[in-house]
Amino acid sequence: MSALHPFSLLAIAAALPAFAWILPAPAGGLATALIAMGLTLTPGARSGSTSAGLTPRWRPGLVTFRTALVIAAPFWLFLRLLHDVPTTVAMGLRITTMVASCVWLVAVLSPDRLVEAMVARGWSLAVAYLFAATLSAVPVLKARARRIVEAQRCRGLSPRGSVANRLRALRALALPLVLSALHEVDERTLALETRGLGMGVRRTPLAAPLDRTAERVARWTLLLLCLAALIRRLA
Repeated sequence: MSALHPFSLLAIAAALPAFAWILPAPAGGLATALIAMGLTLTPGARSGSTSAGLTPRWRPGLVTFRTALVIAAPFWLFLRLLHDVPTTVAMGLRITTMVASCVWLVAVLSPDRLVEAMVARGWSLAVAYLFAATLSAVPVLKARARRIVEAQRCRGLSPRGSVANRLRALRALALPLVLSALHEVDERTLALETRGLGMGVRRTPLAAPLDRTAERVARWTLLLLCLAALIRRLA
């Protein structure tokens, strides 16, 4: 999957939630949820970043599948507390599709390939960087949080035990994490300004991803299918 063009990956991740909400429940949501959860099992899921935050590490897709389950499970609980069983199933399957699609997209889409693809299409570099920074934010923050937890453990602060201990550990984690993220924003802003990000000059991509004709046709087909399903639903 990671070999597909970044725009194809974005199209798949956007089409599945669209179909989940357009198609009749619960059959439509069940079909899209199964497809989305199946995609999370595909190999090549990126689970984190190196200390520099640039080079991804790769693990089997089972990690991505488990992440999608963990994120989607609380939504099912909250829905069950507020609604009856049919509504819970209908809404839960749709939300599961959205969660699994987003988790899969973050896991399989390389930010640098997305930037190259957007620059090759003539998009603004600022917009391309915004998309790439959003995709890489979660792995970078996870890696930084892991380092902070390890540093706090070396100082004798345990994140386990009573509720009070967990709250102290959470505060000791949150403050350095937020401050380091804000400091990194300043550093990245200065680096991007030094490289002329806001000059408005069109960049030349170094290694633009190959956009095959079959993929372009598939993307337009997904769009037309979404529009047809929406029109039929409204009619």
